[in-house]
Amino acid sequence: MSGYGLIGTDTPIDDLLEQYFPGAPRNVLYEAFEDETNALLAALLMEMRGDDIDQNVSGDSESVYYSEPGVPVDDTDEQTVSWDFAADTVVVYGFDSPIVVAFKSANKADRFIPLTPSDAPFSLSPPGGLGASKLWYRKMTEGDASTSLNVLALK
Repeated sequence: MSGYGLIGTDTPIDDLLEQYFPGAPRNVLYEAFEDETNALLAALLMEMRGDDIDQNVSGDSESVYYSEPGVPVDDTDEQTVSWDFAADTVVVYGFDSPIVVAFKSANKADRFIPLTPSDAPFSLSPPGGLGASKLWYRKMTEGDASTSLNVLALK
């Protein structure tokens, strides 16, 4: 950060807004919104609407999904697969031995979903979306054979 004041075109707020308006000259943001409060409000509304601020997409719509094939399931200790958005739908498939999955953190009750190969593909997509950004998984019991699974998370 360089030395700058609290108002105008070269402020700490400009650094914050740069991720919401990539490539725009700093003075253009100030002139377009007339003040930093309005620019911050626009950024907040973009965040609430779920705009993907990390992509430089100029008007084109991009699919938002995460795919992880061949995830090894070889222990009864929990492991995770994470993605960087809140998925509306998650599909788990490709496993040939019993597994347990969860979509909410370890400090939550009633989180485990036991699955057998006959349950595959398993899809969870409640009304309003699942809102999951992580999958916890493990073998169901120590005696179960190791397997692998595939994960597909969709926005």
